[in-house]
Amino acid sequence: MKNRLYELRTEQNLFQEQLAQKINCSQQLISNYETGKLRRVPVDFEEKLCNYFNCSIDYLRCRSNVRNEEKYSDTLIKIEKMIEEFYLNDNTKKGSKQDLSEEELANFLEILSNFKDILKKFPTP
Repeated sequence: MKNRLYELRTEQNLFQEQLAQKINCSQQLISNYETGKLRRVPVDFEEKLCNYFNCSIDYLRCRSNVRNEEKYSDTLIKIEKMIEEFYLNDNTKKGSKQDLSEEELANFLEILSNFKDILKKFPTP
């Protein structure tokens, strides 16, 4: 938990004081959060951090490596649709049809679904 806030803050080249000013809190609160000295973390403080950095609470707390689940899911859905369209539609510009059977396409979509689950386990860049 302490490293994630540091990563987010330094990624944007912010000093603790600058972040404190932007989210209306004390520099000491940010320092204590980053070093793990807080016994009770104010929920509104974490909400401000998540809103500012556009990340989930799970990402902030290092329970997930997916920074923004909604954006991540949207991207995967777009990729899935592009692949489905490629294999379902005639490729008239090239004069040929995709050669996957319905069963092969179903298997491919299952693999893609499993791939989504695997991607969620890896850190985001």
